[in-house]
Amino acid sequence: MKDNFARQYIHITGIVQGVGFRPFVYQLALQHALVGWVINDSEGVKIDAQGRTENLEQFIIELQQQAPPLSRIDQMTVTPLSLWLVAEKPMLFSIEKSQHCDSTTVCVSPDQGLCNACKQDIANPTSRYYRYPFTNCTHCGPRYSITRALPYDRVATSMANFVLCSDCQQAYENPLDRRYHAQPISCAVCGPWTRFLDYRDDVISEVELTQQAAINQLAKRLQAGAVVAIKGLGGFHLVCDGTNVDAVTRLRQIKHRQQKPLAVMVADIEVAHQLVAGDEVEWQTLDSQARPIVLMHKSQTINCSKHTVNIAANVAPNVPYLGVMLPYTPLHYLLFTALAESNAAAVLVMTSANVSGMPIATDIQQIKQQFWGIIDSVLDHNRPIVHACDDSVVHYAGGKMRTLRMARGYAPYSHFGHKAEMITLALGAQQKSTIALALPQQWVLSPYIGDLNNLDTEQRYQRAVADLQGLYQVTAAQIVCDKHESYFSSIYANELISKSKTALTLLQVQHHHAHVLAVMAEFNLTKPVIGFTFDGTGYGDDDTVWGGEVLLASCQDYQRIGYLRPFRLLGGEKAIKEPARLLFAMLLECYCLDDIKAMQLSAFSSWNETYFNNLYRLWQSGSRSPYTSSMGRFIDAWACLLGLIDHVNFEGQCGLLLEQAAKQELCHIPLSFKITDNNIFDWQSLFAHVLPLVGEINDEQHQTWINSLAHSVFMAIAKMVVTIAKQHPHHAIVLGGGVFQNRVLMDQIYHQFLAISQPLYCGEKLPSNDGAIAAGQLWYALHHPQNSTITS
Repeated sequence: MKDNFARQYIHITGIVQGVGFRPFVYQLALQHALVGWVINDSEGVKIDAQGRTENLEQFIIELQQQAPPLSRIDQMTVTPLSLWLVAEKPMLFSIEKSQHCDSTTVCVSPDQGLCNACKQDIANPTSRYYRYPFTNCTHCGPRYSITRALPYDRVATSMANFVLCSDCQQAYENPLDRRYHAQPISCAVCGPWTRFLDYRDDVISEVELTQQAAINQLAKRLQAGAVVAIKGLGGFHLVCDGTNVDAVTRLRQIKHRQQKPLAVMVADIEVAHQLVAGDEVEWQTLDSQARPIVLMHKSQTINCSKHTVNIAANVAPNVPYLGVMLPYTPLHYLLFTALAESNAAAVLVMTSANVSGMPIATDIQQIKQQFWGIIDSVLDHNRPIVHACDDSVVHYAGGKMRTLRMARGYAPYSHFGHKAEMITLALGAQQKSTIALALPQQWVLSPYIGDLNNLDTEQRYQRAVADLQGLYQVTAAQIVCDKHESYFSSIYANELISKSKTALTLLQVQHHHAHVLAVMAEFNLTKPVIGFTFDGTGYGDDDTVWGGEVLLASCQDYQRIGYLRPFRLLGGEKAIKEPARLLFAMLLECYCLDDIKAMQLSAFSSWNETYFNNLYRLWQSGSRSPYTSSMGRFIDAWACLLGLIDHVNFEGQCGLLLEQAAKQELCHIPLSFKITDNNIFDWQSLFAHVLPLVGEINDEQHQTWINSLAHSVFMAIAKMVVTIAKQHPHHAIVLGGGVFQNRVLMDQIYHQFLAISQPLYCGEKLPSNDGAIAAGQLWYALHHPQNSTITS
């Protein structure tokens, strides 16, 4: 008889705590008539199960196939054990009380969108969660944003002060209930609760309304064209009717955001189909539980069986994409229900509640300080936000979904399998800052924090550094930062070292090497690679500004084996805002001043003789005009040459305008960089091909010519990447840096790589921009000789 029975010990690591994993195991064991136990401890989830051999085998298969939606299994080991003796054999399968949990081994789950079961609860009049805006279970709701400390338990979250009512307590303690040990569990009896604040008068008034009445009142204000603030999972949003041009204009004025595209939240997939078009994987990502903002192609046809949605033209002007997301909290669903009951718009502009450049607001005082008297009203709630977390942004490029901003739903990002000898803190870059932490069993990357160019964001950044270490109850013994001494993150690294009571090790990583290392970290690459790092600016080892580099890179070192032909950043930072300066500087590398004037390019049409001559003298002297090899700045200059832009209003605008043009009607224009013997990719050949044509293009040809040149320059960059890659056939190719966020460029590169066998890697879960620099810095530290005992 014993031959038909077996006993297995199963050890699972990953995101398996605080996500309903133990009740999942318990219910699965009951289904397969197993006896034994499941327990949480500092090393993950452990299971001791005995039953019929075929049942146990199926149980193990289903553990992986049917794991809870918020879980992530990194490793599962199965070890046969001797069958229990009759006297020892348990009669049932049980959930044992958790043993002491070392916080450094625990993964913090990112916040997640409302699950379908909870969505049904809030729509069901017979449910006690009917229209309750904080409904959640073990499969959905807040996690990271409410967690003060680990291990993850209610007393260590911002729900600690909300005492469970008897019904919630019963559900919390029942392993057959999907709210078993759901730490944010709550209801209308035990809270949290919403409140409506009227900001229309000089005195803020709190309107005493029930949950749904507060939401209904806000819906009326939105319908009337108001700009309001709504407290969500990781912060407040500024919100207005996305079909109302005047309301969008007002929101832009309040946020000081003139032209940068705004994202919208739509009621459901049906509405999204009216606004955007995309591949199946884009629609799946949009509807995924992480609920990111997905940048999708604007739809060319608008049709709906119910009614037509005419989104305001100033939501995302002059760009080919629209950022769309679906509701992800019960409050959002209830708001759209209220709007639908009034036949109001099913499209809401929803953007981070902050004046551009400032960190997202997380409490009502920050809203009051920034927006009192200039927004209409606020829908607030009394569940504190412990960690700010913006909305994540993704898009589809090069055949993959790729993260542009890693935040709610995706962050913190954790990776198991590398044992750090020292607790190490990586401080990231200046723009799109994130921080990373190496722990004994895993490394963790924080959500997006922001650009470190104002005091408020710097303070939020410093709190994030303290909070991440506090969350895991560790203090870093080693710090890694960028080599750029003027970055706030680098200054702060030295400040931490000077204030520390113990000796801290400081490591510095060159910015573009870190871009390559970030991709290596995501894909667990340890052998040398050929890294293309194309971005806007980064401090180079030769005191110039890099940004168009080819590196033969290992985990510890690199050799610069190629780069874009340098040109001057004429006037430094001014050249980034005024790309005509970049174009002029590039032309001065190839032509004399009089010849450039004689070209009569539209980019210089507003320049008089004095302005020309002053900039020429600035170029000659090199004063405040360092040389750069930046591919990002080259793209800016090309957009200016085509007459697409004269002043940059937001980062990446030139690339977006080139993408817009490159997707239109085209004719073939063969452009290519000249690649020298020492792998300098020279752009002069592109200008030599194009400039003689400028005066020959008639009005009918003009737009097609511009579109074709926009597309052709991306083709030329892709061709250059492939040409240099082929020189190193035994190395994997890595692409890093913000330029590789360009969808047309990525599509071209991946299309051309189909013909060669070299492995090609570019960020997918981690962004290719500076948001992943901290991960690259950490990868360097993890493979530093001081961490030589690392296992990979």
